[in-house]
Amino acid sequence: MPPIKTEGFVLKKVNFRETSVILTLFTRELGKIKGVLKGVRSEKSKISPLTFTPGAYIFTLVYKKKNELNLLSSPNLINFFEFKDRIFLKIYFLILNLIDTFLPEFQKEESIFFLLQKTVDCLQTNKRNYLVFLGFKIKFIEILGYGIKIDRCTKCGIKINLNFLSPKCGGVVCKNCGILEPDCVKISNKILSIIKFIKKVDLKNLDVLRIKKEEAEKINYLCNLVLYYHTNLNFVWWENEKDIFK
Repeated sequence: MPPIKTEGFVLKKVNFRETSVILTLFTRELGKIKGVLKGVRSEKSKISPLTFTPGAYIFTLVYKKKNELNLLSSPNLINFFEFKDRIFLKIYFLILNLIDTFLPEFQKEESIFFLLQKTVDCLQTNKRNYLVFLGFKIKFIEILGYGIKIDRCTKCGIKINLNFLSPKCGGVVCKNCGILEPDCVKISNKILSIIKFIKKVDLKNLDVLRIKKEEAEKINYLCNLVLYYHTNLNFVWWENEKDIFK
């Protein structure tokens, strides 16, 4: 089978044997894939270590293998992104971790790939980094099909008294339906309007949004509840996220 030419983001790197690495890549053509890159850690290798460093954007050939690890070959570094400070860099890695954690292997998601590209551009220009993070997460959840639906009650369909958010239902529920949903979290009209704005506005325009950091933390918490419910993960992936809202 001929190799597949692809470009992608390095999500994760694990050293393999004495001189190789196993990379998790997020590509437009193949989605999330894993493959071994042989011999790149040897002293004679001409491949720059940046090429297989998490966060890099690279070109590579992928030899797909049945029932075994894919083989990566001829990698070239396209871009290694620079950010204003460590918080922007931290947000970038948090986003890469979200993709690695919640996107199944070989699930082609061009919408998420383009969203990630736009997010990286915004992180390099937007002064309010946590807005970019929230914008990515809300749009990411929407593409995955988990919600967050906010225009009407996800249980009965009415458009008034939308006082709660239900992770199970993937969106808001009214006051009456909220009584019947034990997992509901109370949500204010202000938080609701902010989520609605983020959902409909392009990432590059989020800088116009005036939002308190406590409100940003609340929205991030609600997003994590939705992700947690729909994926049933048994570990905490958000433990480092609180630092970006300080």
